[in-house]
Amino acid sequence: MLLLCGGTALGEPLTLRLALLEARSQAPALAQARAQEAVARGDEEVARTFSPLTLTLGGGGNDPRWTVGLTQRLPAPGARAARVLAAELTARGAADERRASEATVRADARRAYFSCVRAHQLLETSARALALARESEAAAVLLFDTGAAPELDLLQARIARGTAEVQWLTRQGELAAATAALALLLGRPPGAALELVDTSPPALPSLEAVLARGAQSPAAEARQADVAAAEASLRASRRERWPVPTVGVSVEADGPGGRSTYLRGALDLDLSLPGLGRGETVRAAASLELARARQNEERRSRWTELVSSHARLSASLAGLARYSEEILPAVEKTEGMALESYRVGRSPRVALNAALQTATETRTQAIEAAFAAQSAFADLELAAGMPLDEP
Repeated sequence: MLLLCGGTALGEPLTLRLALLEARSQAPALAQARAQEAVARGDEEVARTFSPLTLTLGGGGNDPRWTVGLTQRLPAPGARAARVLAAELTARGAADERRASEATVRADARRAYFSCVRAHQLLETSARALALARESEAAAVLLFDTGAAPELDLLQARIARGTAEVQWLTRQGELAAATAALALLLGRPPGAALELVDTSPPALPSLEAVLARGAQSPAAEARQADVAAAEASLRASRRERWPVPTVGVSVEADGPGGRSTYLRGALDLDLSLPGLGRGETVRAAASLELARARQNEERRSRWTELVSSHARLSASLAGLARYSEEILPAVEKTEGMALESYRVGRSPRVALNAALQTATETRTQAIEAAFAAQSAFADLELAAGMPLDEP
């Protein structure tokens, strides 16, 4: 069913799939995540780079008359490999964080889409209630004019109609707000018209499948990469406390006019005295503990969110099915019976008001149940970190 939000729609209907794709291309959070991933890739290339060669030139009036040399500072054995590995894992974690941001955008877009659908359905419910209120007011006027009903019935009918009009106006404002929020998320003008497609409720995946997919979520992979990167950084900091060699070679010229040349080699070692220079190692060890703590916290919160979101989705779908199969058909029938009974004078005005109010409230509850199911599914996908309605 097509739902018009925000005015006269132009162009093709906006399906949920198209909305999710648009949100993914427009979301500012994704641009930031992609930039952070690019920075991490740059840091990886920096880690792969060796220290630059140092060129030395010298000359003077005494020996050696001139000298030309090159020196190269070498990393401690195993330190460079550990630094490169840490940078690679950090870049991998940044990619996982970008994927986690995509999951967040997807969940936000799904909620915004069905918030707009809900607002449109609530407006339709208010319009139906207003039409019935006007119809019942007309019946009250007829009964009052013929002397079959007191003036109190007429006043109650006018109050009910006025209340229905106020509710309809309120729903219009809510629809405009929901449409603007969705348009902003899609990168469209806030006043843009959107022709949405009301899709069927999501299917309930098994809890076992959800937990299995959640174990491979981008957030879980990012925290695992953080721990591995912290371990590699700790190894590198420990290796870098070993003696660091600097090798060099030079050509020197002695004697009159610098005619005699000699080749000279050099080896320097940077030594760390015991108890000194341990700050980097201590910080790396603390970073590792922090990464492990974050991983444990993410694992517990993800497990809890998966189980609770699955339970909410299951309950919402069960309630929604009950509304569709039993409650709403009975409400529509009761609504018509109550109006007809009042017209012919078999029931008082208060019974009609109660029936119409109950019908409106029940339809509103059914709409809220449908939105709750979509919202719970969005939470479930967010916790799993990946789409659950795609192969």
